[in-house]
Amino acid sequence: MRVLVRNLRSDEQGVASTVGTMMALLVFLTFMSLIVNQYVPVWMEDAEASHGNGALGQFGALKGAIDLQILAAQIAKSDYVPVTAASAVTLGTEGVPIFATPTAGSLFSDPDAGPFTVAFDYSILTPSGAELRIPVREQSNGSITLDIPNRFSVPQRVVYENGAVIRYQNDGQVIRAQPTFLVMRTNNTLRVGFDLVSLYGSGRVTGTSTEVVNSRVFATDPQTYDRFPSNAVIWINHTSAYGRAWYMFFNGTLAAALNLGGTFSSTPLDMSYTARAGGLVIYKVSVSFIPTRNQYITRLEIHNNPGVIPLGSFRLNHAQVQIGIGDAPENALR
Repeated sequence: MRVLVRNLRSDEQGVASTVGTMMALLVFLTFMSLIVNQYVPVWMEDAEASHGNGALGQFGALKGAIDLQILAAQIAKSDYVPVTAASAVTLGTEGVPIFATPTAGSLFSDPDAGPFTVAFDYSILTPSGAELRIPVREQSNGSITLDIPNRFSVPQRVVYENGAVIRYQNDGQVIRAQPTFLVMRTNNTLRVGFDLVSLYGSGRVTGTSTEVVNSRVFATDPQTYDRFPSNAVIWINHTSAYGRAWYMFFNGTLAAALNLGGTFSSTPLDMSYTARAGGLVIYKVSVSFIPTRNQYITRLEIHNNPGVIPLGSFRLNHAQVQIGIGDAPENALR
């Protein structure tokens, strides 16, 4: 028998199908590359940015719920019955099936964050008619934080702290929902109001689901002081990672209310503004960065100047709020 020997180099059978398969794979891979490198990042960036804006609104609703409870407690006084308000917060962003994993966020309450401290002296009259100098020292702690480690847009945090909602990014921070801080100049006297909000209870949840934050205002203590020593100073100090936001808020509020000239100073680690009238210091606000702690110390001092702009009154309200995050028994309100 003769053996048929075929020259493989000159055999063109099957070339068309092989080339066709390779071309189909190249088209498919090009299409997949377009989706993965162009479409998915844009989609996820928009989704993460939208989630950040939505979370800011949800924290605004949480702040509103706490503010309404504080107002109800002040109106009801001794007849106030604490109630629990539930506020929904979406933790993260859902991913794109197959192409991108979800962006998980972490929501937690830290009762030891801060603190905010308020210190000043006021005067009372004794039966003999003499003035007695009494010191006042108040402090609040606590924060609620949603940490969003975005992968396609800028990572950020949304924080509720002492009645304010703060948006924090590595390139800046700002108070988006303002706390209670009132400054008024009436009949050439200075009226100041400030709220301290203490948060109790800890909890943490992580994921992309929508969770509930329970808040319950169980006590408030509003006090108004209207007699001050001639050299009295109201000190408001704060320590946290969001000191620059508080500095801008205090400085902007005081500047809008009093419109006083002054001096600004700045170094790589701190800055301050001192407002004067008649050559005397009316207020000073400053912030200093502590690199070893990655935190800021914010200081506000408001001076009593009887000959220029005396302190007429200072209303200080301290609210106590119980916070519960998650549905685990250890996170429940108690």
